[in-house]
Order: sequence, then structure tokens, then C-alpha cells
Amino acid sequence: MEVVSGVSKSEIPTVTTRPSPVVGRSWTDSLEGTVGLATHHDGITGTQRQDVSNDYALRISESHGEVEEGVALSLNRLLNINATLEHCNCNAVGADNCLNITVCPTTTGAQSFDVVAWNSLGRNSSQYLRIPVSFSSATVTGPMGAVTNVQVDAIDARTLSIPLLYLNKFNMTSQQIAAAEQQIMNNATHVVSFMAELPPMGYGVYTVAAASKPAVRRIAAAANMIENEYYSLSFDMTSGRPSMLTNKRTNTSTTLSVEFGWYNSSNGGCTAGVEADHACDSMISAAYIFRPNTSTLFPPGPASPKLTFNQGQYVQEVYQNFSNWATLVYRLTAGSKFIDVEWTAGPIPMDTPWIPAVVPNMPNMWGKEVVVRYTTGVQSNGVFYTDSNGKEMVKRVYNKRGPSYPRYVVAEPVAGNYYPVNGMIAVQDQKNEFVVLNDVAQGGASLMNGSVELMVHRRILNDVGSGVQEPLNETMCGCNDINAAPGNMGEFGHEADGGCHCEGLTVRGIHRLIFDTIDEANSERRQQMEEVSFPAVLAFSKTATGAAVKSRSFLKAAFPPEIKLLTLTNNYVDINDQQLLFRVAHLYSANESSAHSVPVTVNFSEIFAMEGLTISSMQEMSLTATMTVEELDARTFNWSTTPPPQVENVAAPRRSPLQVNAGMFSAVVKPMEVRTFLVQFS
Repeated sequence: MEVVSGVSKSEIPTVTTRPSPVVGRSWTDSLEGTVGLATHHDGITGTQRQDVSNDYALRISESHGEVEEGVALSLNRLLNINATLEHCNCNAVGADNCLNITVCPTTTGAQSFDVVAWNSLGRNSSQYLRIPVSFSSATVTGPMGAVTNVQVDAIDARTLSIPLLYLNKFNMTSQQIAAAEQQIMNNATHVVSFMAELPPMGYGVYTVAAASKPAVRRIAAAANMIENEYYSLSFDMTSGRPSMLTNKRTNTSTTLSVEFGWYNSSNGGCTAGVEADHACDSMISAAYIFRPNTSTLFPPGPASPKLTFNQGQYVQEVYQNFSNWATLVYRLTAGSKFIDVEWTAGPIPMDTPWIPAVVPNMPNMWGKEVVVRYTTGVQSNGVFYTDSNGKEMVKRVYNKRGPSYPRYVVAEPVAGNYYPVNGMIAVQDQKNEFVVLNDVAQGGASLMNGSVELMVHRRILNDVGSGVQEPLNETMCGCNDINAAPGNMGEFGHEADGGCHCEGLTVRGIHRLIFDTIDEANSERRQQMEEVSFPAVLAFSKTATGAAVKSRSFLKAAFPPEIKLLTLTNNYVDINDQQLLFRVAHLYSANESSAHSVPVTVNFSEIFAMEGLTISSMQEMSLTATMTVEELDARTFNWSTTPPPQVENVAAPRRSPLQVNAGMFSAVVKPMEVRTFLVQFS
């Protein structure tokens, strides 16, 4: 966006002050540096102290504020307007401004507003936007006129309750609490959903307005089912759980059960179900260690989950309430080749009175490792697959390690089978595959035939003694049990010095489910991973923007579906002779998809052929752009290796050179390749 808009850092009203030397010149530079800092392993996994976590949050918030101003100014320039564009990106105190929990002051209370959606992908994107409003019926007008697939639904009680969790009730009376909750409550009553059709590396403008009559009819669907053109999902009303998932295109079904539960955190000692020689250890489950004391997945409440159906013409939902702290929403939208499961976990209670006490007449004060488990009829035979940093899928085998590792002795039957899942986890049989894509890095495993589980939250009451010096007993206010003596940590975050009475940390996210033939699932999952990880950037205006051009792409042609536009930035032009950093990547690995795991010729000159964005020069570089590929090849060390007997030693194919023909630039990009260039545009 900074490239096509031409907005410079000097034009941004609020520039982040960085104590270290500035690396780049763009208004994105501060956020790039902050993201780099936050990808430290403590930042990703949460194994840092609360004051360090607060510092991460402060840096991200400041940098994000600068980027929000840059985005607003860039969109104004690209649309040739002068509008006040706001964002609802959770970058505010508490829950004041957060689309993730359906809170947006700009759209709430307004009878009409404009939405500017920017698609950063190099291909067309069709995605449902969900925006909180204060009316029960709406019309939406887009670049092509009236949008027909519009639906307005009431916001569920669980979502409405989340902003209230941010209230610090320390020393407040009941009257003061009620008054404070009125101040921070979500004033939106409904959410409007509609399909946005966005061009590659471009924008679309949509106008949402209150209407006098419902924009969508309720359908006469089966009482226990949601379905669209591609999927149907049936529920067992007695157990309160899904029962059957059917791919309507292939007419293939699998049983499906979903559990929302938790493992008991070990306080040291012996793990149940493990051989005596390996079962016992003093290590406890804490910040650096996941170690349950049993393989039992405990329920989050005393009763079966309750189901509520919302069956609209374009959006169908099932609300599954396991307890007041564990809820799921199954969401199936018209035309979508996936099912979204929105999970919300927290505040995790400390005691579990619905489970018999381990010590009679004493509370069950255990830490909890919270997971969502999907169990299908896929005959996976102990094999599952997880992504490696969003790239190739790695084969995992239950209770085993790869051929180059020593024989694995099963000491932790649950934790020993957990692996990082940054993008997706899958199980398959000879024909079909079940995939779960996640929108945030999580730990995952397959502990039984056809099952997939992902850890979504933790609340630990003890510290492992490895340097953190705090339990993972976090609150919505960020006032944890700092300085509290072991055994004196309070459920509501009572610090040793007082001043905190706040609910436990609550988290929300999305799991996107795909069930199809192996080849079709492999093809679709890569496309959906892009949609999950890089949704449209939204900006809102309470007044009409007055944009003359409602939709525009800044590419002459879309990138091939196999190719990802990874990087296009002017942030480093001062250290690269005024050349822009440009990267593309092949989304698929070798043999992953019959249609897409192929070398693809990318004609960059045909893609970048718009006025002001035409490539005039192009040079291929190393991944970090610190040297040319010729220099890189000259420095490459030829390792002498001997693979294990079970592994075939196959040399990796060499990259195809950048082709320059009559001023036209193109390259053949092979599966899983990442290609880096320095380019100049005329």
C-alpha cells in the first residue's frame, strides 16, 4: 500500500519514536521492527514476565497506531478523497475498538457508513465481512451496485459479555460496578454480514445503511443441520455435539465429534498411564513446559453443551455452549468451501466443583491446559501432518520420532506428541483428508485415530522456577499475581500489593475446517490459509467517502493461484540504491497438489503494467537481499553428507534464472521456492 499510494513517513501525524537507529524510511518500519521483536520465542509462546508482555503490547500498539494513520492517509490518496477513516483493530484500551469481539464505535450508532476494504493478496479475494451495527436490517451497496447476499443477525450474549471482562472491580461497590459496566458495554446490537469481492492488490468500497425491512429471509432448514452448496453439518441434539460432516460435492461423509476440554497441569510427580520407569519426574507444567498429569480430557462444565441454531439464507450458525467460559460457534456461509469454528476460551476457573475433589472437602486447584479436539472417522492410523512455519507439511507419527532420532521412550503420552502448528494440521486415510487451519500459532496433536486437537489457552497456578518467577495466571486487566507468594495467587489477579480484581484472560480465535479428497483438500487448504492469515484490511467512515472509483486493482493481471505476493516495500530503498524489495513464493510443496505443485512461469512485466507501476529494472537477490544470487552461489558451501539408509539422497533442483527478454521480466518459480528481487518502477 505504501508503494502504490506514495505516502511517506514525513506525512504521518504520529511517528513512533524508536530508541534504536531507524532501519527503513517507510511508515511501516516501526511495526516491522516490532513484529521482529515480538517473534522472539518468549513473545510467541507467552513465556515472558508480565512486565515484558506489557512492553511488547506497548511497542505493538504504538507502531500499529502509526500504521493505522498511514493506511488511512494512503486510502484517502488512492481513492482521491478526504475522509476521516477509522479502524477497529483492537488497538485501544480494553475492548473499546475491536472487531474480533464485534466492537466498533465508528459503525455502532450510525445509520449509514462506508467500508473501504483493501486486499493485500496478489489474487482476487471473496470474503464475508462481519461488522457490528445498531440496527436489525440493512442494505449494502458495492462497486457493482446493490449487494444481494446481506444478512443481519443479533449479537450473541457471550460476545456481548466480553467487554465487561476488562473491568477492574477492585474496591468497587455493586452500584459502581453497574455504572462502570454501562460505560464499557458494547452498544452494538447486531452484526451485518455480506460478501465482499475484492480485486488483487486493490480495494473495494461498500456503503452499509439501515433498512426498514429484513434484508434476508430465514430458511426452512432441518432442525439439527446447517448446510451450503459444499457442506452439510449435522448435530446430535441429545449430546449437543456435531455428529456428521458431509462433503456434498463428493458425496462423502465422516462422523465428527468436537470436544472443548482441558488437561490437568502436572505439579510434579507421576504421569498416569505411563510405565513406572518413566512416569515420575519433579518437572511441573508451567510457562516453559506443557506436562499434564493424565491423558484424560476433562469437560469444562457439569452438563452436555447446549445448542442454538441461527439458519439464515447466507450465513448459518450453531452456537455451542459448553459452559460460561467455553463456547464454540460453527459458521457456514453461502458459497464457502470450508466451515469456520469460532472458539472462545475464558475466563478459565481455578476450581472445578463439577468434578469430584481429588482431596475430600478441598477445591480442585489445578492448572488447566485448554484444547479443542475434533474427532473424525478418517482412518489415519496414528499419522498426522503439521506445517513447518506455514511452508511444507511434516509427517508426524504418534509416539514416534524420525529415522535420524534415537528411539523414543514414551514418558509423556500427550505432551510428547504435541508439535507447533502455525498454519494447519491434518489427518488423512487412503482417500480423504480432514484439515484444521488456525489463525494463530498453537500446539497441536493427533492422539487417537482420526482426531486432531489444538491447544487454545492455558491457566497455570505454579511457576516452574526457570526464570519467569510468575505463574501463567493472566487477567484481562494485565494485573497478574506479581510478587505474590506461591500458593497465594488469587483467581481474579490479586497482586501482593493490592489494586486488582479482574477476570481471567479470555481468548477468541478461528479454526477453519476442510474435508475433501486428499488432492482437493491439499489444493484448497493453501488458498484458505492465505485468506485466514491475510484478511482484508478495513477502514470505516461515518460519512460517505465520495469515492468516484469504487473498486480498483493496482495490478494489470492477477498472480497465478500458486504464487503468493510476499513482499513489496519501499522501506529499504535508501540502502538499496532506491530499489524496492520484492518477493514472491510458491504456495505449494512438491507432490502436494496434482494441479498446483508445478513450476509456474510468472511474467512480472505483465502483472506490473499499470501506469506508475511498470517494472523498469529487476535483479535477483538472496532471501534477505544482502547479496546477489551470483554472489550467493559463489559462497555456497558444498556439504558432504550421508543420509540415513531409509532416506533417499535427492539433490534439490536449482532455481531457474530470471529471464529478461526485450525489457520483459519473468521467472519460473518451483514448488516451495521463495524468490527475492530488487526492482525499480517507472
